[in-house]
Amino acid sequence: MSDNYGLFFPSHSMVCYHEPRIHDHELYFQLRNLNLLLLLPIALIGILCNACAMVSLYRPPKITSGVFVYLKALLLLDALMLTTTLAAEFFPQICDQHHAKNHTFYKPCMLERRFLKYTMPRVEITIHTLHVWTIATLSAHRYWKISRPMIARLQDTVSRARTMLIVMFCMVVIFRLPIFLLELEIRSYPQLRINKRIATTEILSTYRFVYHSILDPLFFNIVPFLWMCIFSLLTLYEIYKSRHNTYQHLAFDHPKQTNVTHPLAGCFPKKAELIRQKQELRATFSIVAIILLYLCFHSLKLFAVGRKWQLLVRRECPTRKDYYHSHLSDVLSMISASVNAFVFIAFTNRLKKYIRLLLRKTSRTLSNSSDPPMSPKTVTSYESGCNNHFNLNI
Repeated sequence: MSDNYGLFFPSHSMVCYHEPRIHDHELYFQLRNLNLLLLLPIALIGILCNACAMVSLYRPPKITSGVFVYLKALLLLDALMLTTTLAAEFFPQICDQHHAKNHTFYKPCMLERRFLKYTMPRVEITIHTLHVWTIATLSAHRYWKISRPMIARLQDTVSRARTMLIVMFCMVVIFRLPIFLLELEIRSYPQLRINKRIATTEILSTYRFVYHSILDPLFFNIVPFLWMCIFSLLTLYEIYKSRHNTYQHLAFDHPKQTNVTHPLAGCFPKKAELIRQKQELRATFSIVAIILLYLCFHSLKLFAVGRKWQLLVRRECPTRKDYYHSHLSDVLSMISASVNAFVFIAFTNRLKKYIRLLLRKTSRTLSNSSDPPMSPKTVTSYESGCNNHFNLNI
């Protein structure tokens, strides 16, 4: 089919249209088995972990700054990304075996064939775009919080973060509108259904070349990747530059101050500031870790973009190896969305607390002793007291 390309930038010429479900049944069944072995367990575990992380987000100590909104949006998009990917991958596979009226899922599968067959993959790519730009916005927010601590402490509000996310969401939705409006059409005869337009999906038109070969790789992969890299490096540089001022040499407890009697006396206000700085540092490293993990797990996406441009220039069709690379990149994306929950739990300092509680209960069971467990150190009690009495403005 590569002989039908014509000129490099044609107005109407056939693109190398190829679907494993239609043109390569062996490859299609191999990818389906990989989905069952890899994608399904990863997605289910990720959904469960994101649900636990969302519960932890609303437990005390509460976060009162804008990072609460960004983290909540990120966790919701993680769950939506995993759910829509499962639906887009497994719903058509289930419906392959339910095509007669006496089959169990015949009616849901008719809904999938009429309305969801072409809309679900486009909803999936829209959610993926929202997800990547949410992490990019979070990276910029974290750099602003570290580089301008006094201004950010006054202006970093929940309403401001919501406004930024709403603006970003609207821009992403506007960017993704063409794949719904120009590539799909509603037909009412002989039955109401949604079909794809051949002229914008299987023909190398000007729209397809500009949008899918230039704009989509730039604004979905390259630009947010560079954005996250730059702001992550700037954030780490700000931490390194201010390491002697804010994060390590905060000697609030002077040796001469020995008249502290109440357990919470050291929290007002010096102990609160010390804990706020520790939470700030922990939040920064955790968010940077989320960004770095995203970049690592999505590096194969950049390879896919380069391979796509190479095939376009050479006017060649994709091979089985390209489909395997694409499938592996999707699996890594699901792992990245699942790992975010673990990083968030470590960020909220819940993991350490739960491990201590589990070890304490285990030691009581094994020892069978009536003696109470050994009391924690005084500094630990001060920090826990501060955590319970102060909201985290991180």
